[in-house]
Amino acid sequence: MIKYSIKRILQSVFVLFIMSIFAYALINVAPGDPAAAIYGGQMDKLTQAERERINTNLGLDKPLVTRYLNWLSEMSNGRMGNSYANGKSVNRIIAERLPNTLLLFTVSFLLTVLLSMVVGLWAGLHPNTATDRGITITSIIVNGIPSVLVAIALIYFFSVKLSWLPSSGASSVFTEGAGDRIRHLVLPVITIILSHVGAFSRFIQEGMKDEMGSYFVTVAKANHVSQADINRGVMKNALVPFINYAGTHVPSFFSGFVVIETVFSYPGLGNMIVGAIPVKDYPVLMGGILITGIVVVISMLTVDIVELVLNPKLRKAAAK
Repeated sequence: MIKYSIKRILQSVFVLFIMSIFAYALINVAPGDPAAAIYGGQMDKLTQAERERINTNLGLDKPLVTRYLNWLSEMSNGRMGNSYANGKSVNRIIAERLPNTLLLFTVSFLLTVLLSMVVGLWAGLHPNTATDRGITITSIIVNGIPSVLVAIALIYFFSVKLSWLPSSGASSVFTEGAGDRIRHLVLPVITIILSHVGAFSRFIQEGMKDEMGSYFVTVAKANHVSQADINRGVMKNALVPFINYAGTHVPSFFSGFVVIETVFSYPGLGNMIVGAIPVKDYPVLMGGILITGIVVVISMLTVDIVELVLNPKLRKAAAK
């Protein structure tokens, strides 16, 4: 198991390295001028010579490969540079926003998994019933609604019409405490849950149906094993592959945060990246993408290890 974990960590480091190359290349070849991050609406007043001087000061006159190697050297020392827009350290900007994104991810992911398990297992234990068909239809409908529409609808009803919950931010200006943070999390978390719970619960539901029709269930019934014991075995077998399924969807959770954090003006990494794109704030973009990649890789590694612990077959395969 230790050898397998080391192997997966080395693979993850390699994936992050390749990801950084593609991200840096795509960001630098995209149209736009980083000077816009510094001068904003005054860009049109700059002469060509002034723009060239800015690019020289930022090191943008050097070849792309040289710039990437310089960035990689700084990153290896834990320095992500300074934002072109406000001069703040990217390390500091990310340190301020990363906890918000991690909190949103942890709460929404765990609640999605728990709700999916409850719904999927319940439907799987009652196949071909009105409940099973109702859950199936509801899951398909909910899964097909874009998260943007869900977010807008929630804001309209709960923030605009009812004034029950805040529609933006992570906390109120004049209010502090856990209660205020929770109120700001409710709408983004519900949006994320509704975007994924349909697919998650359907996976468990179908896994339960497959297990219920398997050979071992037939043999167990023939040997007069109690239905409760059969159900426990079926649920365990159905949940093991679900762990892997949930783990492979961690990247989709984070990619969705770009939209969710923007709609709710939530001060996280996704919102930060979106704000840095129009002005080509290279240090902020690369810092945000890299940290997001690291969080995703760590999350998937954790899922792999949990699955390895729960699945004896994987442990035997990893030991070879």
